[in-house]
Amino acid sequence: MFYVRPSQLFTQSYDDKKLDLTMPDTGCSIDIIREELTEKARSMVPALRGRAAEAETNRRLPDITHREFLEAGFYKMFQPHRYGGYELSWDSILDIAAELGRGCGSSCWVFTNLTGQSWINGMKCEQAQDDVWANNPDAVIASSFPGKDAIVKTVQGGWVASGTWGFSSGIDFADWSNVQLFVPQDNAPPQHQFALVPKTDFFSFVDDWNPCGLAATGSRSFVLKEVFIPKHRAISAAEVQGGATPGSKVNPNPLYKLPLFALGTKQFSSTAVGIALGALDAMWTDLSIRKSVAGVKLSEQGTVQARVAEASTEVDAARALLSSDFKEGMQIAAGDKPPTQDQRARWRRNNAYAGKLCVQAVERLFPLVGGRGLVFDSIFQRAVRDVHAATSQNSMAWDVAAMMYAQQRFGAVISDPRYFPGVKKG
Repeated sequence: MFYVRPSQLFTQSYDDKKLDLTMPDTGCSIDIIREELTEKARSMVPALRGRAAEAETNRRLPDITHREFLEAGFYKMFQPHRYGGYELSWDSILDIAAELGRGCGSSCWVFTNLTGQSWINGMKCEQAQDDVWANNPDAVIASSFPGKDAIVKTVQGGWVASGTWGFSSGIDFADWSNVQLFVPQDNAPPQHQFALVPKTDFFSFVDDWNPCGLAATGSRSFVLKEVFIPKHRAISAAEVQGGATPGSKVNPNPLYKLPLFALGTKQFSSTAVGIALGALDAMWTDLSIRKSVAGVKLSEQGTVQARVAEASTEVDAARALLSSDFKEGMQIAAGDKPPTQDQRARWRRNNAYAGKLCVQAVERLFPLVGGRGLVFDSIFQRAVRDVHAATSQNSMAWDVAAMMYAQQRFGAVISDPRYFPGVKKG
């Protein structure tokens, strides 16, 4: 196992083909770190698969899974170097998710959500980063979305928040939550902010996570009561559209200049890829030994072969689509110009379509499962539930993403102003 100290800073250079990062005092390149993390994730698949049923019943991951992720360095992937992080290229989240998702979709979802929040915090001002990591470099951040009773009031120096915030995946293991605030504005839409709240400021938890898919993510709600949130701990949606951010002043890696809504949401589609690969694994294993009632090997039947081949192609296509966007996004972030609105709309479209492909792949395999695949604790049945849950996240909705892409191309009214601040809004 390797560890990176804050003093072990990386040098970096970008070209059209690859990102090259090297630790001068160890000679350890980012490519090597990425390969080691991927191998660690791959080695965890059997254990995660073995824990999945119990985790689903408990509606949270076992503590040992979080400890293994922490010790492996998964939460360090996008943390700034200044706190011992690795600052890997954003596309490496797909490498790890594609492995972890094979074993347990919920474990993968918690990983992508928690490590993704470290990336977002790296875009915030230096003081916000210090608040989280100066005294505890291993601190982990979750996220949350406001409920109907959530109230945000603007006060001097920040905001006061009260009410319920939910969908906080992995909150059991987090030290902070990056809560989403919709701050009321005079004669204008609410201002969307991502603001840090320490878990010590929570009033209570609400045991309300009882879904059919991704059940083990522990994405329950919590209650805030008159909690003051300093303004420096927040970053607005308008500040994370691509290009320079408050954090990129102290963290010069292009990673912290990527657009949040257009590329950051690929953490969800990356999880969908891993889940679909797990479903394929289950089918390859099952169909290779199963026979029909007539004693014919299912693996030798043309209809079976065609379905498995097409499903695997759909997953490969989803992964290729995401990889292409990741590469393009990092290349643009390394330059002087922010991404265009057309590029951001296309990246968001591709993200949702990759999720759609993963759902199609799993559903294409479903007729081959038979009665054994209907059992609740079946590996394949869990994958069906989990891939549908992953693609139900609002940024993964294909109809919405497709519509916004067409709106942008046609110059029509934009239905969600968070993605394109300053343009014509509905």
